[in-house]
Amino acid sequence: MGRTKGPYEEQPAPIRRFIEAPEYLGLKDETYPQIVDTLEAVFEGGYQEAALCWGIGAGKSYAASLAITYMLHRTLCLREPQRFYGLGTGSTICFINMSTNGDQARRVVFGEILGRIERSPWFRGQRVKMMSREMRFAKDLVVISGNSAETYPLGYNVLGGVIDEASWLVESDGGRVDAAEEIYNALQRRIRSRFLDKGLLIMISSPRHRGDFLERKLDEATRIGSIYASRRATWEIKPPHLFCGETFECDGLTIPVEFRPEFERNPLRAMRDLGARPAEAFEPFIRHAEVLDRAIDSSLPRPLDERGRLRDDWRPEGRWSRYVHVDLALRKDACGLAMAHLEKTPGQDEPTAVVDLMLQIVPPETGEIKIASVRELIMALRRRGCEIAQVSFDGYQSADSRQILSDSGFNVKLVSVDRDMEAYETLKEMLNEGRLRWYRYEPVLQECKGLELVGGTKVDHRHGGSKDVADAVAGAVSEAVLGWRVGTVTGRVV
Repeated sequence: MGRTKGPYEEQPAPIRRFIEAPEYLGLKDETYPQIVDTLEAVFEGGYQEAALCWGIGAGKSYAASLAITYMLHRTLCLREPQRFYGLGTGSTICFINMSTNGDQARRVVFGEILGRIERSPWFRGQRVKMMSREMRFAKDLVVISGNSAETYPLGYNVLGGVIDEASWLVESDGGRVDAAEEIYNALQRRIRSRFLDKGLLIMISSPRHRGDFLERKLDEATRIGSIYASRRATWEIKPPHLFCGETFECDGLTIPVEFRPEFERNPLRAMRDLGARPAEAFEPFIRHAEVLDRAIDSSLPRPLDERGRLRDDWRPEGRWSRYVHVDLALRKDACGLAMAHLEKTPGQDEPTAVVDLMLQIVPPETGEIKIASVRELIMALRRRGCEIAQVSFDGYQSADSRQILSDSGFNVKLVSVDRDMEAYETLKEMLNEGRLRWYRYEPVLQECKGLELVGGTKVDHRHGGSKDVADAVAGAVSEAVLGWRVGTVTGRVV
C-alpha cells in the first residue's frame, strides 16, 4: 500500500489481489476461481465493455458487487479523480448498479457492496454517507442503485456500471419493449462523453431467448475487440469439488448429474437457465421444435428458384383447391406468401395440410417491395394450373391488390392472423398431429422456432425476429382447413 507520486495517492491493487488479499477484501476462500479469472481478464485486458452470459446460480450478482467495489477502489486511489478525468472541481463521479427491480439493485449496493466495504481493512476509515438509493464517499464519489423505471441516475458522470440480469430488463407488452437497450445506450453515452475509453460497463445475465439484449452483445463482441465476452454454464463457474463427478449428456453438453432433475423436468428451460444456452423464444408457442422438422417431406418439389421465381419445370400436383395468404410489407418488414391445400389421407378421418409454396420477400435497403410482383406471382400460379380457391390478405396496404385480383376473377378475402390465435392454433394442431407436410424452407423454420406466446392471448416474434412467412403459412393452412370443414370457399372477414 505504498504511497506514490503522480496522479495516485496510492497505487491501486490488481483485481486478483484486491479480491483475495486479507488487507483488501480477503475473499479468496469464498470466491469461485472462475469469477476471479473473469474479472481479472476484464479489468486487466483494457476492455470498455464486458458481456457475461452465465447460468443461474453462477454468482452473477456477487461478481457485479465485486466489480463495482473494485472500480470504487481504483478511483479512491487517485489524488484528484475529477482533475485526472478532466472534470470540474466538485463534479460527482458515479458507479451504478442497474437491475431488474429496485429491491435487487439495492440488495447488491447496500447489502453486498456495503458489506464488503465494512469488512475490508483497506476501506476502514472511509466516510460513507448513506442515502435512500446512494452511498456517498470522499472525493465526490457515489455508488447508486437503479432499475429500468428510474432515470435520475443517468444525469451523473458515470465512470463505471453494471447492468445486472440485462436480458430480463423488460418493461411491458410481454417483453416487446427492450429496457436493457435503452439503459445501455443512456449509460454508454454518459461514459463515453465524460470519460472516453477509460470507463467500463459490465452487462451480466442469464439468457432469455435467442436475439435478446445480451445475446446481441455477445455477437457484437465477435466483431469489436473492446468488448469482452463470456458464456458459461452454471457448472462451469462453480468449482468441480462441489459435484460428485458423474455426468450425463444433453445437446452436446456434459452436465453434472446433480442437475439431471431439472433437465428431465424441462430440458428447454434447464438449457437456458443453467446451461446459458438461449431458447429460440422466451415462452415458445411451438414447444416441441422437432415437429417442424418432422413435417419436412423431401419428395415435395420446391416451386421457386433462389430468386423467388417459379421454376420452369414446376407444375402443381393434383387438382386440389389451393389457398394463398399474403402478409404484405413495404420497407421495414419482409413480405410473406404461402399456398396450401388439404388432402384426404387413406385410412385417416382428418385431412393432411400440404404447403405447396413459401416465400419471404425482403425489401431492398433503399427501396420498397414491388407489390405488383406479388400479384403477378399469384396470377402465374393460376396460369400454371393451380386451382386457387381463395387469396387472402391482411389489412396492411392490401386494398389495391385485393381489388385488382378480384377484378381478375380471384375470390379474395381480408383475413388477419393477428386478430386472434385461431390461425396459429390450427397450424400448431396440424404440426403436433403429424398432419402437415412442407418442403424445407429455412425462413419459416426459424420463424416458427422463434414464435412467442405473449400473455396467453397473442402469438408474436421474439425481439429482433420476424414472422412474415409464418403468418402466411398459418393463414393459408387455416383458411384451407376452414374451407374443407364448411365445404365452401369462405374466409374470416375482418
